[in-house]
Amino acid sequence: MTHDSSAAQHGADVAHSSFALDTDIGTDVDDLLALAMVLGSPELGISAVTTVYGDVDLRARIVAKAFATAGRTAPPIAAGEPDTLSGRPVWWPGHEGSTIADLAEQRYEAPRDATAELAASATVVAIGPLTNVAVALRRPERVTKRIVMMGGEFRAGVVEHNIRCDVTAAAEVFASGLDLLAVGLDQTQRVRLGRAELDAISSTGPLGALIGAEMRRFWAFTDQDFNVPHDPIAALTLARPGLFRTERGTVTVETEGEHPGTTRFAADPRGPHEVVVDMDVPRVTDEIVRRILAAAQNASTTA
Repeated sequence: MTHDSSAAQHGADVAHSSFALDTDIGTDVDDLLALAMVLGSPELGISAVTTVYGDVDLRARIVAKAFATAGRTAPPIAAGEPDTLSGRPVWWPGHEGSTIADLAEQRYEAPRDATAELAASATVVAIGPLTNVAVALRRPERVTKRIVMMGGEFRAGVVEHNIRCDVTAAAEVFASGLDLLAVGLDQTQRVRLGRAELDAISSTGPLGALIGAEMRRFWAFTDQDFNVPHDPIAALTLARPGLFRTERGTVTVETEGEHPGTTRFAADPRGPHEVVVDMDVPRVTDEIVRRILAAAQNASTTA
């Protein structure tokens, strides 16, 4: 698949990136899949992990457990903003961490608080509600230059979860003028992980078993026999930009009215934002699964 010059300027077919990861891990299994995919990607590095939305301590302990199970030294992990800037109540299904043993014993630490960790990173990958990111961008010392995120929907007017959860934060982030790449629901829903992928992952060592249990629990919660790897797709844009086609323009977020959280994209070659408008679905799927399996296999050899 060809890609336009705006995608190419961030690297060739294989890129090398280090970033801070902001996540609401524990609710949808895709955050855990994204973390595992990054751990199986030698060209990607995580400088810090911050958690957002709801029980951020529990989420941080899930991150710590994932690194421990992967046999990897964790970067700084910081629990961030539990509440939304918009005042919208946190949606908390209650199944978070239910399949993961020993969460209460997990420890994590960071030299700075969560928003300071994000503000200290040139690139932030945001795969949850944007509360932490918005607060981080307010900090006068922030060095953040680029945001890569899963969020929004740019075709059918659907209100996507990460934007809906905190429309105030989302509007602030898009209005910041920073270079931003968004992968929306209109693209992520084209990829599915089904029974074959679940079986391959869950049979590959302790990390694969942990991920497999979380996948099964999320499938039961959604009453489906598949899940969509929304967040891994966003992270993969950093490693394999050549698999994606983007368009530059400006994204705005409706904060009031009948459908708050609706994202609008206006094409403009001078705009600050990029939106993924197409991707090589089979290769994206293969890359995600291959990298998760690599992380699980590496964990098996170090166990």
